[in-house]
Amino acid sequence: MKTLVTSILLVMAIEFHLMSAQPPPPVAAVKTNIQYLDARPILETLREDLLPAELRAMTPAERESAWPGWVSRHDATIRTRLEHGDEESVVNFLLFGTTFTKLARATERDLAQLAGQPSGVPDLIVRRIEDFIAGIESPGTNERLRFARQIVERKGIDPATAAGKNEIRRYVNESLMRFSTEIATLSERRLNDPSVELPEKLTRFRDRGLSSDTSIFADFAIQQGLEAIKVAGLLGAGSVRRIAIVGPGLDFTDKHEGHDFYPQQTIQPFAVIDSLIRLGLVIPDQFRMTTFDLSPRINHHLEAARQRARADGAYVLQLPRNMDPPWTPSLVTYWERFGDKIGEEVKAVAVPPSAGSVRVRAVRVRPAVVLSIIPQDVNIVLQRLEPLAADERFDLIVATNILLYYGVFEQSLALANVAKMLRPGGLFVTNNGIVELPITPIEWIGDMDVTYFRLPGIGDTIDRLFWYRRR
Repeated sequence: MKTLVTSILLVMAIEFHLMSAQPPPPVAAVKTNIQYLDARPILETLREDLLPAELRAMTPAERESAWPGWVSRHDATIRTRLEHGDEESVVNFLLFGTTFTKLARATERDLAQLAGQPSGVPDLIVRRIEDFIAGIESPGTNERLRFARQIVERKGIDPATAAGKNEIRRYVNESLMRFSTEIATLSERRLNDPSVELPEKLTRFRDRGLSSDTSIFADFAIQQGLEAIKVAGLLGAGSVRRIAIVGPGLDFTDKHEGHDFYPQQTIQPFAVIDSLIRLGLVIPDQFRMTTFDLSPRINHHLEAARQRARADGAYVLQLPRNMDPPWTPSLVTYWERFGDKIGEEVKAVAVPPSAGSVRVRAVRVRPAVVLSIIPQDVNIVLQRLEPLAADERFDLIVATNILLYYGVFEQSLALANVAKMLRPGGLFVTNNGIVELPITPIEWIGDMDVTYFRLPGIGDTIDRLFWYRRR
């Protein structure tokens, strides 16, 4: 009898271990708009000039009545900014892409000349435009050219006709002029200029399109921040089981680290998982990640990756490193180790000569890691998952290069939504300082500077990471 009881207890212990080794199930909550009850303290606390114009003159009762309609309209308004962001991505592709042309990428000098327009559009960019038009006419399997063609076709332009090509030239030049104007405007919102007020700095992209571009820099900053958080004892070993990424991004093309000679990819979800495993903050295969994004293109990309992973298909990350300007040693080390906790290194794609001085690593991510990521169409400013049971709340929510696209009132609403989804003691990590903390149980508890480049005679290129805790 004793042997039988021992055997039964052993089987029960094994079954319990197997059950506890499973990742937490997907949350059963659904996307819900923020309620007036949550917004009211923000509306009553913020200065009137920081509130939406249509809500300023209303009484509290009028605001409460108008709130559901305002949320629906503003959600639609925010989502229309995606189209502008897509157009900015296409402009970056035109300026820095290498798969449709043998010409060199545009330089800072070219962009400065474009902004000042002392002698018109630089010759390099003019020639790039012609190669770009030829590529749009016959995109083949180039997914970025095919996307650019969709953008111009949305405007009723037929790239196969002479008239259509002229329309593309006009459209591209107008986009470049708008791009240069926005760059000039942003230069007036300088981060280190003491004459520029803090709200202006921390909301400096509020008038721009919502960009999907991403890079490895913010991911390096997240790992540095998580390491500091661990040292401070704010997150214990294996304590993170549910993670959320706000705006995971899609590597299309940008002027810093984004290139177009490899397939489009999302980086941050895998980078955060890799760092959490490296730091021992999660137990492998015992976590679940949710991504929040309002871009159908990004959500579709993640869901397609999950479908391939179900069939044991690979997700390969291509990790470019521009050799000029030189990265800091710690950033180089991060790049060299990136992915070793979530997959294996494989042969990287070849770098075209026109891409400049670039090295590339590639990592094949394990299917189980891909399947741990669940995309959700959520506008974090106005929406959240609800209701969340105590064991469904997030231990960690990350949002980098997101909040600076919104004004103070919108940032406050986003923080209210984040706070509602965090467990008590859970952390929110961002590289965007918060102008006004909403009246919610969330508090600032730390920050740090992270250096990406050290340029002699110019200075450091740094980012600041902040972390907040739900009380």
